[in-house]
Parts: sequence; structure tokens; C-alpha cells
Amino acid sequence: MAVTREIERKFAVDETFTLPAFDKVRGVASVADPDERHLDAVYYDTDDLRLARNRLTLRRREGGADEGWHLKIPTADGARDEIGRPLGEPSQIPPELLDLVAVRLRGAQLRPVASITTVRRTRRLRDAAGHDLVEVADDRVNARTMGERTIVSRWREVELEALDPSGVNVLPAASKALHRAGARPAPSPSKLQRALAVDLGGPDVEPGPARLAASDSAAQVVHAYLAEHTAALLDRDPAVRVDEPEAVHDMRVAARRLRSTIQTFRPLFDAERAAVIEAGLREIGDVLGRPRDAEVQLARFSGELAGQPVELVLGPVAARVQETLLGERLRGREAALAYLRGERYLGFVETLLAFVADVGQTERARRPAGTVLAKLVAKADRKLARRVEGARRAPAGSDRDVAYHGARKAAKRLRYASELMVPVHGDDAATLAKAAKRIQNELGEHQDCVVAQTRLREFAVAANLAGESSFTYGLLAGDERARAAATRAAFDATWARASRPRHRRWLRR
Repeated sequence: MAVTREIERKFAVDETFTLPAFDKVRGVASVADPDERHLDAVYYDTDDLRLARNRLTLRRREGGADEGWHLKIPTADGARDEIGRPLGEPSQIPPELLDLVAVRLRGAQLRPVASITTVRRTRRLRDAAGHDLVEVADDRVNARTMGERTIVSRWREVELEALDPSGVNVLPAASKALHRAGARPAPSPSKLQRALAVDLGGPDVEPGPARLAASDSAAQVVHAYLAEHTAALLDRDPAVRVDEPEAVHDMRVAARRLRSTIQTFRPLFDAERAAVIEAGLREIGDVLGRPRDAEVQLARFSGELAGQPVELVLGPVAARVQETLLGERLRGREAALAYLRGERYLGFVETLLAFVADVGQTERARRPAGTVLAKLVAKADRKLARRVEGARRAPAGSDRDVAYHGARKAAKRLRYASELMVPVHGDDAATLAKAAKRIQNELGEHQDCVVAQTRLREFAVAANLAGESSFTYGLLAGDERARAAATRAAFDATWARASRPRHRRWLRR
């Protein structure tokens, strides 16, 4: 499914507005002749406008070179990803697009909510080589809402859309030219929102306040962090479904951050509700972990094999590794998609949203953050120290490997807890979070070495049973053992720096 990144700027203008001379804009050498298009679009949403509230738009548009169904999804950098499907029948929304908005719909039905007709005159701004940089769309819009009441409106607006990476650099100067000519930023981010002319309400997850202080309640501080990463989890859902790079990793990390926060700050929550949320987040992490782990291991082993001299790679090693891990990734992805499309997951999302909206579940949660949260972070810090010391004393072998893995998980929990405290304790909390991240990363590499050795032994056994040489697998396993030992040695210095008392004085204030 093709995904197009849409980077644009919208401006409101009146009927008398005249476009500026764009060939005077820096980076623009010429302006193509205008082209006129007639576009007829019907927009779809739920009765409570769930898509629009979360800045998504779904439409079926006739006219223009890209007529068809279009789903637009906001991105973290302020742009939008557009996914298109063929025109088809007006009443048959493509199932691929329905799948991508399932986490927002959660069972709610879509219906036509607005009809928008646009007469669009476009001009393309080009560089000296004649390459198209930016498309300028001068739109005259007629809109009509559809439903219990009808609102008819009309307006004119101008859109600038970058057509390639070089065009992005031209957008600021072209925007300035429009502003000088009398254009103003559009009052709404989309034509649909302007046509609806209603207060859409908030998104699925209401963000926390821009600023927080120690005098704010513990619930407010924790809510801000939970809201941020719940939003991230929902935002990455469609990206996982279209197999966008790093999407599985990002969604899994969001689930981990949420689960870790609930574990660290458990006294602030109703125990029964928190247990349900923690179990659901663990399930998401497990489901996403299978394809992600296979993907990471494939990249690791492929890189290690590529670095070996040809004479040391005996037998179909690369083929066996790729066949095994690609298969695991594909099966894991299929299982993950089946889970994301199931009622269990969508029902859990509803439960999670209700939980995050009601963080102040206990009397302790309603106390000032400055008197409550630091004590819980300090508890996580002490747990990390105990686990590190236990790992360093553990005898060599599986017991030590398990102990270091436990220390890594404790470091991750301290990192996330410290990140949560940054709005209240600023640089002090950020410094501890960075120290915990360094510990997490180093012990994460150690765990990767341990897991890699297990996988390589499995490959070696399978190769022997198939009558193939296992020499190369043993060679790689030896490299992983050496790397694990080097990581442990380097960790001693990392821990000496990270465990300095000055990093955690703020926890005792």
C-alpha cells in the first residue's frame, strides 16, 4: 500500500486576492502555466467525528489526476501521510483504509458527513533545471454538511504543497510571499473541519498541560506522561499495519513506557484497574515483540556474516539464517495484525483511554507531585542498584546472564520514571534519565549477545541434522561470547559514573 508524505501550508484569502509573482521567490526560476481542475469529494466520519477529532480525514474524490479514496493521517513532524485507493463504488469504503482507522473507530460506523466541491487552479514552481518544486493551488470551495442539519458554506484558500525534498526548502519563502500579498494562515487545518463549522471536541487522548510544577498533583504529572505515550501508541497503530519501518519498535516502546510507569507509580492507581492495564500492555508488547525480535536478529546476523572472510563461511549459513528469521518475522507479523484487528485489542484500547483520563484514582495521587513522586523514583533507583550488585556477584553462566537482564529492566524503569519527572525537576531528572539510558543500552547489548548465542546454537544443531557444517555458527557464537565479556567489562566504568550520588540528590530533597 503506497504512502505519500504530504507537506503543505494553507492560507485563507478573499475573492479579490491576487497571487504574488512566485518567480521572484528565492529558489524558484519559473512558474508553469496554470491548470484548472474540478474536484468533487465526499468525506466520511462517525456521528461523533472521531476521525476529525484526531486530525484524520477519509474522503472519496472524483476529478483530478489522483481521483479515488484518500486517507490522510497526521505525522509527528506536522505533515500528513496520504494513502490512496482506486475510486470504486461510492458506498464501499476500501477495507484497507477501514483497517487503518480501526483503532480510532473501535466499532463505530462511518457515514458521509460533508460534500465539498472545489474549483482548483494550480501552478507549479520550478527550479532552474525545470524540476517541479512546489504546487500552488488556488481553491474556490463550496461545502455542504450531511446529517441531521445542513450547513452550506463557501470560501477561497491557497495551498502550497512541496513536491519533492527541494520544494520543502522553498515553502518558507513562498509562504512569506503569500503573507506579504495579504494571505493569512487558514483558520482550519483541513477543508472538512472548516465545512463542519462545529467544535470537534478533543482527541482520544487529551494532552497534559504545557507546564507542570512540584505543586501540581502527582496525578497531573503522571497523566501528562501517560497521555503522551498513549497517543504515541495509537498513532503508530496504522503505521504497523502498513509495515512502515520502525513502526513495530515505536509502538512496542510506547507500550513498554506505559507499563513501566504503571509499575513504578502503582500506589497512585486503583490496584484492580492497574492490573488490567498492565496485563493488556504486556500482551501488546509480547505480540509485537515476535516480529521485531526476528527482524533485529536477522539484521545482526546478516551484518556479522557480511564481515566474515569468505573462507570462514562454510555451508548455506546466510540462506538458513534468512529463511528461518524471515519466516519468523512474517509469521509474527501475521499474528500481530490478527491481534490488532481483533475485538480484544480494540476493547483494551477503550479501557486504556478511560484509565488514562482518570489517573487521580487514589488519595495519594491527588497530593502534590513534589511530595509523592520522587520517593517512588528513589525506590526504582534503589532497585536498580540492588540488581546491578547482584549481577556483578553472580557466578558466570546463565544465572549471571539472567541477573544482568533483570538489571537492564530495572534501568529501563528508572529511565522512564526519570523522564516523567523532567517537567517538575528539569535538568536533574534529565541527567538521571540519561544515566539510566546508558545502563539500559549497555546491558541491552549484553542481552542481545546472550540471545544471539542461543540462536546460533539452534542454527548449528539444525545444520548438523541436515548434514551441513556448523563451523561458522560456532565462530559467530564465539564472537558473541567475547562481545558479551567486553560489554560487562565496559559496564563497570559506566556503572561507576551512573551511580554517583550527585545524580540523585534531587530525589532526597
